[in-house]
Amino acid sequence: MKKISFGLFLIALTTLMVELALVRVFDVIWYANKAYMIITMVMFCFGIAGVYQSLWPMKQDENFKDKLCWITFLFGALILVIQPVVNFLPLDFQAIQTGSPENIFYLFLMYIVLATPFFLSGMIFTAIFSYYSRHIQQLYFWDLFGAAVGCLILIPFLPYIGPAGALFIGGGLCWITTAMLASTRTIKTTLFVLGMVVIAVPFVKSFSADKPGDRYFEFRHHISKRGVAVGIQNEKLETSYWDPISKIDIIEKDRVKHVAYDGGTQSSFIFPFDGDYKKLRASLPKATNQNFGGQNVYLSHYLKQDSDQNVLIIGSAAGQETKAALTYGAAHVDAVEMVGFVVKAGKEIYSDFNGNIFNHPNVTTHVDEGRSFLRTTDKKYDIIQIYSNHTSSSIAAGSGAMATSYLQTVEAYTEYFQHLKKDGILHINHHVYPRMVTTAAKAWKDMGLSDFRNHVLVFQARDGVRDNLPTLLIRMSPWTETEVSMLEHWFWGHTVMVENPYKKDSSMLSDEFYSGELSRKTAELVPFRVMAATDNRPYFNFLRKEWVVYSRSHPEQYMDYSTAALLSSQYINRKIPNDLEHLIVISAASLFFALFFVLVPLLFSKAGRVRWPGKISSMGYFSCLGAGFIIVELVFIQIFMKLIGFPLHTYSAVVFSLLIAAALGSLASDKMNINPENRWAYPFICTVVSILLFIVLYPLYFNIFLAFSIWFRILAAIVLIFPVGFFMGMCFPLGILAIKEQPEGSVAWAWGMNGLFTVVGGIMSVIISIYWGFNNTLLVASLIYILAALLFTRMKNLSVRAA
Repeated sequence: MKKISFGLFLIALTTLMVELALVRVFDVIWYANKAYMIITMVMFCFGIAGVYQSLWPMKQDENFKDKLCWITFLFGALILVIQPVVNFLPLDFQAIQTGSPENIFYLFLMYIVLATPFFLSGMIFTAIFSYYSRHIQQLYFWDLFGAAVGCLILIPFLPYIGPAGALFIGGGLCWITTAMLASTRTIKTTLFVLGMVVIAVPFVKSFSADKPGDRYFEFRHHISKRGVAVGIQNEKLETSYWDPISKIDIIEKDRVKHVAYDGGTQSSFIFPFDGDYKKLRASLPKATNQNFGGQNVYLSHYLKQDSDQNVLIIGSAAGQETKAALTYGAAHVDAVEMVGFVVKAGKEIYSDFNGNIFNHPNVTTHVDEGRSFLRTTDKKYDIIQIYSNHTSSSIAAGSGAMATSYLQTVEAYTEYFQHLKKDGILHINHHVYPRMVTTAAKAWKDMGLSDFRNHVLVFQARDGVRDNLPTLLIRMSPWTETEVSMLEHWFWGHTVMVENPYKKDSSMLSDEFYSGELSRKTAELVPFRVMAATDNRPYFNFLRKEWVVYSRSHPEQYMDYSTAALLSSQYINRKIPNDLEHLIVISAASLFFALFFVLVPLLFSKAGRVRWPGKISSMGYFSCLGAGFIIVELVFIQIFMKLIGFPLHTYSAVVFSLLIAAALGSLASDKMNINPENRWAYPFICTVVSILLFIVLYPLYFNIFLAFSIWFRILAAIVLIFPVGFFMGMCFPLGILAIKEQPEGSVAWAWGMNGLFTVVGGIMSVIISIYWGFNNTLLVASLIYILAALLFTRMKNLSVRAA
């Protein structure tokens, strides 16, 4: 039993590690929302294994372990072929978008290659849980414990071997597991040595590479985001690094260095600079394009020039904003950047090229997240600048489906305002300025401040020209008419002042947008979502209300041309919005698989055809557990972003602690004699109570611990998460114990329903949190566990009557 338990631990570890590695791969070679879509579709096959085994159960005879060995060996082998097959297929992402039959066929082949290993993993779990169902509480512990380690193990190894290297580790671990379960010494030795060699391969490649770009086994890009794939093909790649937050490629491009995040999802540029700030300042604005991305980079610094200004840059990236601050005489700059390798590139690798801006005595660099940094300092700034900053990685963001933006919420603006001096300036470049204004206005009002309109200026391209990064300037003291008049003609080119507090008639937004109390009537008039984003609903970028293509601005509805162009550009063939495509596809797939998981076993398996007490209630019960657990997990990841701050730390802390707590809960349920005959109501009551207590307590709890260090905040998060996970972990083994005597294939069917609704619950969590917020989503999870308790009561009572 010890070998089976440890083998299950290794398979669970491998499964989650490979899943996360593939998410990171497709973040780079596709886009984050498409990465979420393809991997979610793949994970359906993890549950389909339960359907398969309900139809054709693995015989529980003397050859059971040998069959398990073959499946485990094949699991490892198929993990290893993922990268070469995906690279071999001539898949063109753009051609898929246009409906090319050939590329759709290649996509189908790739899906099969990605899905089959997860199907085999599901086969292993269902076989073991079915064969050893009496030991389910211990086995479920090892399952969750392995998954918990799997969510962490990728992080330290990713910079050295990349996600493709993680696939080598996964394949090797599978073969070591096979060796452990094998029956003959020769096979044991051979597979163990082979597994260790496979694990060593990516490390040998990494540490023996002569060039930075040669250290990883890489996946071929299926789309050239911002010219990155083309630059790599043309051998312009200078540096490549798999930072745990984002993959960074630095490519030579027309004398500048293109710093590409996740294959070009985001970009920054290192401009050549000799360190002579006086000469640079004298050359502006004529030399703007040779030194900055645009005039909007240095506008606030120009306004505060030579005032011994203290500056905070959130998302310092390649350093344009930092250079701008130094050019105009900043006394000190705190440059905050989440991706550690980008900081290293600026301070070390490209320090001579960029004029040593990050090594300037007036600059302090911080590898941190912006709001997390603000919580740990009481410093007041003359300028806080945020230039097009968001996290492009699904694993870092934690959600994948619909990106959260914690830098664009009411609570975020409150923190910015609290850290500005009396005459300080908040300088933000981000799309959709009407929603930025309503969000900032709500924060302004909540702080008891007034007359917000006189504190706000907005600059954007002239109507008819798309501008994805309008400039929002909010000063804590009102703008004077003289200052505004001067700034009206400050920009060269097509940028103009579109929100002027002294020319309201020429501005698009009404006073109501600046009041902090936008009425429902006005919000309904606007063709996109314009209400203030909050930490409870941090989906600032979820804008779409209608499936409409806009060809011009609609000032009468408060929609500028750039927002109209943004919404229209997200259509595929003018039919399906690109920003919603992944949700639409997965929702449709969920409906299909829900019918598949129910009807196929019901009509064709022994467990489905034979009448047994509580059959429908049992399947409903395991479906509830799959949906309830994942909803809590995904919402916790987003909520704890506020406490922990750093996305990667948040993801790791939440998933690891939740899974470990659930694993210990499963083990404890055996020690506490919780089974279908004794104390079976405890897990449900305690789960619901712990979720409700969490909803009530976490705001106060967060306020207490926000000022502590990052590692203390992580510890505080684990303490708060543990009770919820502990009691949720008791429910699944309780259900298996209740159906273990039912017809052959019933446990596999239950596992399949649980796996299916884990995926379905993930979609539910996104949709519900978008419209209702995180707290209400947790309330839905509580209701699901209440429903699970009612279903368990029914299946238990029906079993007693039948007996």
